[in-house]
Amino acid sequence: MSLTTNVQGWLGDVGGRERSALIARTHIAAETDTDVDRICATISHDVYFGVPVRTRDGNRIPAGTVLTGYDQVRGYYEGRAGAYVVLDSAQLKSVATDWYLFNETAATLRGTGVVNGVDATGQQWVVNSAVIFPTAPDGIRGEICVTRYPMEDIVAGTVTVPPPPAADRPWLPAAEMANGALLDRFSLALRDGEKAQVAEALADDHTAAVRLDDSAGAPQVLTATDRSGATDVLGQLFEGVADLTMMVRIATAWYVFAEYLVRLEGGGVRRMALTHPVDGGRLSGTFGYGREER
Repeated sequence: MSLTTNVQGWLGDVGGRERSALIARTHIAAETDTDVDRICATISHDVYFGVPVRTRDGNRIPAGTVLTGYDQVRGYYEGRAGAYVVLDSAQLKSVATDWYLFNETAATLRGTGVVNGVDATGQQWVVNSAVIFPTAPDGIRGEICVTRYPMEDIVAGTVTVPPPPAADRPWLPAAEMANGALLDRFSLALRDGEKAQVAEALADDHTAAVRLDDSAGAPQVLTATDRSGATDVLGQLFEGVADLTMMVRIATAWYVFAEYLVRLEGGGVRRMALTHPVDGGRLSGTFGYGREER
């Protein structure tokens, strides 16, 4: 078992970052069971869940995947308990802050029913996911999850893995470097308000689902299902930017993650933790959570 999944109560007495980690790890531990009451006891009543469906063509956000009500979230877990249960999570990357936890995992699941149209009862499989857990004093505020491959393909054993990028120096992490450079171009375009260059970094079917809380705590959930709509959403998220930087940055072969810190023209800052899956050299999604501070 990884120390980054252990529920160690003493963390709650150390500081804000440690309390946030404890809150999220308590939820992660509860998810290794199908006890919906136990799971939901670790969830705040001020919720935002973004759980897009990974398909062969990208990340889709049909009804039931962007959840803003506690009862909706409970229904999500009730449905999930009838499909699969998490047995274990191999921790690949973990970042803890005072307002969210980010994990990339390779989780072992056991089927308890039908998963995306495939009967998975009794089967075990591993799914690679990147998850943002925004936290609140009464539990996790959300679970914002993207997965590398379609779940039904993993269960059926029909996953198609894209070939690695051609490289004259095969020892280099070519895919990670390329996606890091993509993140650089994208973030600079956001900073400079270059709408056309922002759009150029996005896939045609880019989907987005982001919650942004204003300085009074009032939430707004922004969604999009194509490049044009996503460009508009990103324009709203980064509206009023005087400058920006990244406090956390992760580039992998299949997604990039960044915690953006935005200095606003009118004063104050905006923090956003966003995961961007990457397909075919472009960002295919934007999923995350943000807040303004005055």
